Amino acid sequence: MKHFSEPHSERRTRRSFLKAAGVTIALPVFESLGAPSNAVGAKKRMVCISSALGMNPESFFPKSFEPGFELSPVLSPLSDLRGDFTVFSHMDHPGIYTKHGAMNSFLSGVDAKKAAPGENLSVDQLAASHIGYETRFPSVHISLGGNQGASWTASGIKVREENDPLDLFQKLFVNDSAAAKKARQLELDQQGSVLDLVRVQAKRIEKKVNAPDREKLDEYLTAIREAEERIQGIQRWQSIPRPEVDFDDKANAHGNMDYATLSPLMFDLLFLAIQSDTSRVFTAGFGMHNHVIELDGVTTGYHGLTHHGRLEERMKQLQIIEKFYIEQMARFVSRLKDSPSDSGSMLDETMVFFGSGLGDASRHSNRNLPLVLAGGGFKHKGHVDAMKANQQQTPLNNLYTTMLQKFGVEIDRFNGATGAFDLS
Repeated sequence: MKHFSEPHSERRTRRSFLKAAGVTIALPVFESLGAPSNAVGAKKRMVCISSALGMNPESFFPKSFEPGFELSPVLSPLSDLRGDFTVFSHMDHPGIYTKHGAMNSFLSGVDAKKAAPGENLSVDQLAASHIGYETRFPSVHISLGGNQGASWTASGIKVREENDPLDLFQKLFVNDSAAAKKARQLELDQQGSVLDLVRVQAKRIEKKVNAPDREKLDEYLTAIREAEERIQGIQRWQSIPRPEVDFDDKANAHGNMDYATLSPLMFDLLFLAIQSDTSRVFTAGFGMHNHVIELDGVTTGYHGLTHHGRLEERMKQLQIIEKFYIEQMARFVSRLKDSPSDSGSMLDETMVFFGSGLGDASRHSNRNLPLVLAGGGFKHKGHVDAMKANQQQTPLNNLYTTMLQKFGVEIDRFNGATGAFDLS
């Protein structure tokens, strides 16, 4: 079992992981790409959805932990999905006290500003490294209204997010012209040649440097291996056409705050990417900003609403936004549930996780994070109190450990977890 709880001593262990409506046709298994790592059994997928500015605890958390608990106002869009999700109370990243900066550590549980390269590997990127280039894209990332910055590779590089669903559509499903493919191949060849040269030079001095410099050199070589893996993966998919999908790429949003238009497009693209097996690891989110989100009843900047000062009108507008987020999740989860697969439904194969690195933005609190996990083949338990007997909250990385295990990663602790979280 792999260990990810002691950042410095486990650094080398982490690096071992480096080695709208219907779709047309899902990609077949290509012999030239090798046998899938999880060819036996259903494909597993991970979708992590996040809200950079948290959720108001008063309107998010249900009041009861009883089996027939009443859903909170914000969670009410999930009412038709009872039995398919779990809400968690009293779970967070115990070492994070970075206010808004916690969105950078939400998927890792590690403060990115204090971490050495590779110490803040995020849960999605560990899952993506498990799949590699078995799919065209090891992972797919999009965030509306600003970046989340929560996804980090094993060499400590922040993963780029798309901010426009139509740009993501081009990336996932539009084939390059012959000329563009030729230019791209030339670029990849040149990049590969440079990496070969740099790696040879680094190896020449490896035995001549002291221990601290050798550690730096090892980190440098890790980044090179990541780049090589990426180049090789892209090359393997260069000659394989992208799948054709039924998607309205003519949608006309008023601007980047037109969430009523952009958010359904974002989740439709995630669905299409899942159905076509374009990727199996995804992050999607709603970013931090103070613009007015174009939703009926919202007239005040988003960040200002999260610092509501308990003013009734502000809390009312904030609830409209937060309920909208859960509506989008519920729509996405329902679509997966209604889509049959060999193992039952696509939801059985897809874990959909929603949360935030902020617990209560009005107090800049990173405690008691708002968390929901749906699907994925887990035995869901409604509303769970994760407060431990010693009155300590359960580390969120315990749940991430469980998610990774379900995904097929051999691991017993992820980034400081004290164990796995029982969802059996």
